[in-house]
Amino acid sequence: MPIATRLRSPWADQAIGAASPLPEYPRPMLARDEWISLNGPWEYAIVASLGALADEERPSSYDGQITVPFAIETVASGVVGALDADETLFYRRLVEFPKHWAGRRVALNFEAVDYEAVVWADGVLAGRHIGGYTPFSVDIEVDDQPIEVVVGVRDPGPDGRQQYGKQSDNPRSIWYTATSGIWQSVWAEPLPATAITAVHTTSWPNLDGLDVIVSAETDGDVEVSVELPDGGTISASGPIGQPIKVAIPDARPWSPDDPHLYRLQVRGLGDEVTSWAGLRTVAIGPIPGADHDERPAVLLNGRPILLNTPLDQGYWPESGMTAPSDEALVFDLEQLRGLGFNGLRKHIKVESRRWYHHADRLGMLVVQDVVNGGKPMVTIRQSQVTMALDVQLEDRSPQARAAAGRRSAGNRRQFEADLTGMIRLLSPHPCIVTWVVFNEGWGQYDARRLTELVRGLDPTRTIDSASGWFDQKCGDFRSRHRYVLKLRRPPRRDRRPFFLSEFGGYNMPVPDRMWETDDRYGYRFLSTSAQLDAALASLYRDQLIPLVDHGLRGACYTQVSDVEIENNGLFSFDRHVLKPDADGLRALNAELFARFAALGEPR
Repeated sequence: MPIATRLRSPWADQAIGAASPLPEYPRPMLARDEWISLNGPWEYAIVASLGALADEERPSSYDGQITVPFAIETVASGVVGALDADETLFYRRLVEFPKHWAGRRVALNFEAVDYEAVVWADGVLAGRHIGGYTPFSVDIEVDDQPIEVVVGVRDPGPDGRQQYGKQSDNPRSIWYTATSGIWQSVWAEPLPATAITAVHTTSWPNLDGLDVIVSAETDGDVEVSVELPDGGTISASGPIGQPIKVAIPDARPWSPDDPHLYRLQVRGLGDEVTSWAGLRTVAIGPIPGADHDERPAVLLNGRPILLNTPLDQGYWPESGMTAPSDEALVFDLEQLRGLGFNGLRKHIKVESRRWYHHADRLGMLVVQDVVNGGKPMVTIRQSQVTMALDVQLEDRSPQARAAAGRRSAGNRRQFEADLTGMIRLLSPHPCIVTWVVFNEGWGQYDARRLTELVRGLDPTRTIDSASGWFDQKCGDFRSRHRYVLKLRRPPRRDRRPFFLSEFGGYNMPVPDRMWETDDRYGYRFLSTSAQLDAALASLYRDQLIPLVDHGLRGACYTQVSDVEIENNGLFSFDRHVLKPDADGLRALNAELFARFAALGEPR
């Protein structure tokens, strides 16, 4: 048996075949009391695509069982198959709803399905969705009889130029196994006749209150109650769609040191939901007490912070982009916090909302990438020259759009729709401090315009417009990637905060913990933990930490764990092994933060 099918994380046995691999409520920023999980065994079939997906005839028979919510390509799905661009993947399940739901409207919620999905209930078209990384819901009417739910899925693959992240039909180097079909949780919940659809909060600048905007299916008034740390509550009322001002006495701002979340109850229109909020502000500003010519920094609640957020791609060996369990989601966050980091850069992927809620409550900052589509503007070999010479290319001409796979106006519209949907989905989470619009020129176009689009959608966070290279002199950071080559200070003429948004990537394979034994990818190859510890110590002390005096305000080490043939993680792919010495890495991070803190001290 190939080692790729034997590799398991600590949570694999509990997840594979379990009825509810992610048993907690999967949508924590807008929770209702009643819901049922639809994770677990479904029937599946793969057929040749014929015509429009919504018009396609459902199969009369199925090929076998698949475990939702794991992609068909994964071991955890029970299939380990593939979905070609000219095929349709069907799922079928006979769902028995609670008897007291009879006669009610029920939402079938899908956290993520890649890429185009259509849902039928008892043969009636219930809804469709396009986009592989954002959730959607369809409403159905239920009675006291089981309902046949069928989901049809098509995935054009990376050749379709839609948002696909690191997925590939030909996995190699930095490209990983494709993800097709349902790959995040599915659940059902009954809805009232008029439902609350979203709760969004914005902190007051002086951090002593919240503006709460409630969205719903109709107009009307709602009441917002905020639970206070002492057990009391404070309430305010107002109309749907308008800011409801809630002053918070003795407020506790959210930060990595005190990640306090306020619990909100919202009532009105015959509905009641629970949500959460963190009091915090994010801006770019000067470091108090520092020399007047120091570069500014990210200010969290008015206080300067250094972003120390290693690259987190969110893959597991048995389950691909889907966490095998809720414990797996928590593990990476807790471990990185324990190693002295204050956050993670979620790389070219949107996680389940469970993950962001865990980051909220654990106090881990998140630098969130937009999922890339199109294609890279340069090859991996050409990117080495780009890094070495700090090459910058424009991204507005027809030639630049063609190089980035963005010639199609429809493709660009879909990217902007997906970008907008992601920001609206995740903006309630206080953990997110930065949006990354483009990474290494993949699908990059019109970065200046899109930076302003993001700024308009969410003025409460910072923006890394072009992580790595092809900077268009916009956004809040001078963002650079640097592998193999010695770390270098930013240009003096660019006074934006310097974000070393990828570096390191030191490769150390762990025997019996590798995806493949004959192939590996990384940027510097080491054989033992002792070599890795020495290399990291030199990288930090000789190169990284001195850059703080030259404007370093953020750092992103590559990466949290190995991914397939990339053996450059701090952890092995299955998370069984931490490669560097934990105490040594904590000490290096402490030295990095101490150097940053010294910027505001008298010299």
